[in-house]
Amino acid sequence: VLGYIPVPLDSSYSDVRLEVEGKVPSYLNGTLYRGAPGHWPDGWWLDGLITLNAFRFSQGSVSYSMQWSKDEAYNRTVAGTAPNPPAPMGPVPGAIPHPANSSWPTGVAFRQVQGQILGSTGVSNANSFHAANLQPLEMPFVYSDDLGAPFLAPTHEQTIDGHVVHHLVTGMQKGSGGVPSYVVYTIKPGSRTRDVVAKIEHPKESSPFEGYPSFQHMPLLTSEYYVMLEAAVLLPGDGHQRWRGRLEGLALEPAGSLVSRATGESIVYPLKSTVFAIHHINAFHDGNNLIIDTIQTFPWFVPCAEAFKGLDMDSYVGNWKKIGSGLAMSKLVRLTLPLDRPGATVAAQPLSNVTGMEFPTISYDKLNGKPYRYAWGCWMSSSKAPYYDALLKLDVQTGASKSWKVDGHYPGEPIFVPNLEGKSEDDGVVMTNVLDTIKNQTYLVLLDGQTMQQIGRAGPTPHVIPHGFHGRYDDRKLNAAAETPAAVW
Repeated sequence: VLGYIPVPLDSSYSDVRLEVEGKVPSYLNGTLYRGAPGHWPDGWWLDGLITLNAFRFSQGSVSYSMQWSKDEAYNRTVAGTAPNPPAPMGPVPGAIPHPANSSWPTGVAFRQVQGQILGSTGVSNANSFHAANLQPLEMPFVYSDDLGAPFLAPTHEQTIDGHVVHHLVTGMQKGSGGVPSYVVYTIKPGSRTRDVVAKIEHPKESSPFEGYPSFQHMPLLTSEYYVMLEAAVLLPGDGHQRWRGRLEGLALEPAGSLVSRATGESIVYPLKSTVFAIHHINAFHDGNNLIIDTIQTFPWFVPCAEAFKGLDMDSYVGNWKKIGSGLAMSKLVRLTLPLDRPGATVAAQPLSNVTGMEFPTISYDKLNGKPYRYAWGCWMSSSKAPYYDALLKLDVQTGASKSWKVDGHYPGEPIFVPNLEGKSEDDGVVMTNVLDTIKNQTYLVLLDGQTMQQIGRAGPTPHVIPHGFHGRYDDRKLNAAAETPAAVW
């Protein structure tokens, strides 16, 4: 229950010095940004107003700041002018209309475009804020092109070699224009223009929905290909409220799709059975194969419409035993796409015997889209746990794992920060905020990336941070560069 207590809408904190226990490595001189829902006026867990949280490191000290993401939904809620039913149009052409009070979904991902740090849900908005004080800069952030808002875009964008690569969907929402299509684009370093790589109209070959694009929370990326895993989630409709009723069931023709970054050509690999995955681990080339490592959220035979039932706050909190047993069902799988046999049917293979892992991260800035060995994630240590109660490190080559767990403590998505002078992939720090239900507080934990032993902690924060989703570590050099238009994250 502690992880779902609303945060007062008028609260904020700036550079609150946290008490440090243990060691803060000297190479930590940046900022960990975390998003977390803090208010659920609609009563749905994935529908809420968002808090921006920052843990700033400097010469062994840690300070904490928090501001609300002051987008249209927040401002209307505070002013008491939120429309119900939803407005007919979103704040930007192509954006979904906000319901009574929401920024959907509440899983904010962070990135940097043209020197501004963006907190984006992908689906409903992308907002930029000041790197230091978290105050809004552009709400919403508007790109310098005519592609419109990011309707049905994945929450996560992908960055490799300084380029941001992503996609949006057209033809599924008033104002988005055109026929139902995927539009894959890239943003060059220092730019805020989305250059189109490919437009895939009526994707009948891969779509489980007769030519309608499916919603994907996260794509993947390699040096050559943009990777989409299309599964059974179609979210059409003119109003947000219809989305909940249109979370579709089993896909008959799920697929993995590769889009060439050089030519825009699309290659579709049918999957032998549905792999419904929200968060992927990584993709990389291995000889003539492209490898996709991901987390299958629940078994292929469970319709996602069934799995998404019970996400209203009353059910999610009150029926925690059922929710916990469902979270513990996830498993890690690998898809091997043969590049020399385009269109071949692919079957998912077990990557590990670990179950209950989610929110996976890697040494992203170094190894996104490249061969890797280690992944870190939240873990359900037992099917009887009410929520993710541990952190897990997985060796994807050997299947070996190590964990960190404290009874009554619930960690968020782990972020790995490498030691730039280290000699191994896992030489660095794993960090995340942890909900302590024993003392009713939140603290930041620092773990040794190799041993998963605690080396330090900072806290408590001045308020309890609710269960959140995603984060990103930003080096101090990029914070400074955010004052110029040259930096790209």
